[in-house]
Amino acid sequence: MSQIGNIISINPILWNMQWNWSVMFTYQLDSGGTQQAQVFVGTPQTPQAAVLGSIPYATVAPWTSPTSTITVPSNPPGTSNPVVLPCPPLVQAAAFGLPLK
Repeated sequence: MSQIGNIISINPILWNMQWNWSVMFTYQLDSGGTQQAQVFVGTPQTPQAAVLGSIPYATVAPWTSPTSTITVPSNPPGTSNPVVLPCPPLVQAAAFGLPLK
């Protein structure tokens, strides 16, 4: 069974000549609490090693329509349920030309 994540922050990020979306979201833990996680959305890229920190490579393809959802590619820590993220208003406006809500 999947759960719907709550997007709390989203912004475009340029990495390796490709624009992606940096998405921060919250989700329900199996133990009953909530947790925060991040996923990079865009054309999936091959992971690269970094000396310091992590590289913001896309791990999930972008939303295909303003009403579509994406599934976070691996379950975030603390949950056995996949997390689904609906297309947020900023992406609806930027990618699909809808008025910003």
